[in-house]
Amino acid sequence: MEKLLTKLIADTISEEELIELHRLLEDPKHQEELKAFVEDYHDLNLAMLKNNVEEAYSKVVAHIEKQDRPTLVRLRPSWLKYAAAAIILFGLGYFYLQNVSTTNNVPTLIPKEESITLELDNGVIETLDMSQTKEVKDSEGNVVGNQREDELTYGGESASRRLVFNTLRIPYGKQFQLVLSDGTKVHLNAGTMLRYPVTFSEEGQRNVYLQGEAYFDVTEDKERPFIVNAGDSEIKVLGTEFNVSSYTEDPTTDVILVEGSVRVTPEASSQSAGSTLLPGQKGSVDYKSKQIVISDVNTNIYTAWVQGHLVFRNMNFDNIVRKLERHYNVDIENTNSELGTEIFDASFNKIKIDSVLSFFNDTHKIDFEIKNNTVYIK
Repeated sequence: MEKLLTKLIADTISEEELIELHRLLEDPKHQEELKAFVEDYHDLNLAMLKNNVEEAYSKVVAHIEKQDRPTLVRLRPSWLKYAAAAIILFGLGYFYLQNVSTTNNVPTLIPKEESITLELDNGVIETLDMSQTKEVKDSEGNVVGNQREDELTYGGESASRRLVFNTLRIPYGKQFQLVLSDGTKVHLNAGTMLRYPVTFSEEGQRNVYLQGEAYFDVTEDKERPFIVNAGDSEIKVLGTEFNVSSYTEDPTTDVILVEGSVRVTPEASSQSAGSTLLPGQKGSVDYKSKQIVISDVNTNIYTAWVQGHLVFRNMNFDNIVRKLERHYNVDIENTNSELGTEIFDASFNKIKIDSVLSFFNDTHKIDFEIKNNTVYIK
């Protein structure tokens, strides 16, 4: 059923397959499965699809109306509504990719394996194994933090009276969580580096330095504003939840505010007051012009990675390729320059890179081959 729904939205479904889809959706069991699936993922997917369900519903109806065959059984409108919502989900590669294996006999792509590293204030670099637990000590041997699998928590007191910084580096293909000494929670995305104090000063600002992408849930402290330094930009908050994406290879630093309020200053060294974001807004700072553009967005799209989802909306293929390389730690070369500028919508949930590639191949006719563990898009 999932595969047929995907083919319907991709407009590649055959007459026989359409009849089979109608038959399946007449079965009360399949209707309940469809309804449960849509409701279970309402928090992420349907929140992004509010304005598209009616459009999808119309497309489903139009597809059925085109089939002038008396043998087809008409679906009840209520189930068409669910089918319309589900078609968007399936069409974006969500459920279909978890149940359909790669159809092409191509070499297996093996993501590169790299370690998460923690650089201490004395320059010593330690590796963090996400399957183990570990104590983090300062240069005096005092325990200042503890790692438990994919989370590192700071809580001890450093013996040093000066600010002591640690630097956490997350390689491509991995994500990690960090709890700072003030209780602020940080989700770190693949290809991210964060430099932060082992213990914040009792007075003044709480400064951290980001390269990459992170989701912050900041502990409120009116006397000590929390500052994220990302590139040349400065994001200042008191207590709030927001996402910052600041990869050096991207043209902008993007700040997405989920809750609270933040002020974004394109150049931290300038005297500019910056721009204040409201919940549901994105502030994009252009690296070259230092100008900031503010727009209203669906924050779920930009924070879905925290739950392990990959969500692409109105994104060109070259940008999608960069994000796939980070997420899976694989090398992808797009040799089709025209394809690189084409715009796509897609969503994936904790699936292998092979399935992602198969989705683009099956639904968008994008050919690829794997040589020497590198994906070449034709």
